[in-house]
Amino acid sequence: MTRATELFGGEHGTTYWFVVHYLCGLAVECHLRAYRRRMSDQFDSRHDLNDLAKESGFFDIVPQEQSETFSERFALLNLRWRSNHRYYSESELADYLNELKAEHNKKGDTKELRCRTVLNCAFSIITQRETKWDDWRKL
Repeated sequence: MTRATELFGGEHGTTYWFVVHYLCGLAVECHLRAYRRRMSDQFDSRHDLNDLAKESGFFDIVPQEQSETFSERFALLNLRWRSNHRYYSESELADYLNELKAEHNKKGDTKELRCRTVLNCAFSIITQRETKWDDWRKL
């Protein structure tokens, strides 16, 4: 996440928006895999964020008062990110997001909006997970 944030907010601005997009989803996938590993020794090579979240007990750690917002952010990231995006060109990823109407009726730099959306979603997911991870380490 740190590298994605640096690429987005650094001197390159939104030049690497498509890299930031991919890194955010990958960071969430890796985080979910780490939690899933605590539940089972079996490795699953699929990249389905929803399945990983269920298998890792992701939804169980979200406080009740945050569950609706959290579910919305997770669903948004899950809709926008696919593991095969690493093979996409910038224009192919833009076409994919345009088909989703990802930034439909929003004003501003589309690349910046796309970056900020996935960064915010990924950050909120990983932050919640890190809090729980720290709690587990204390046990």
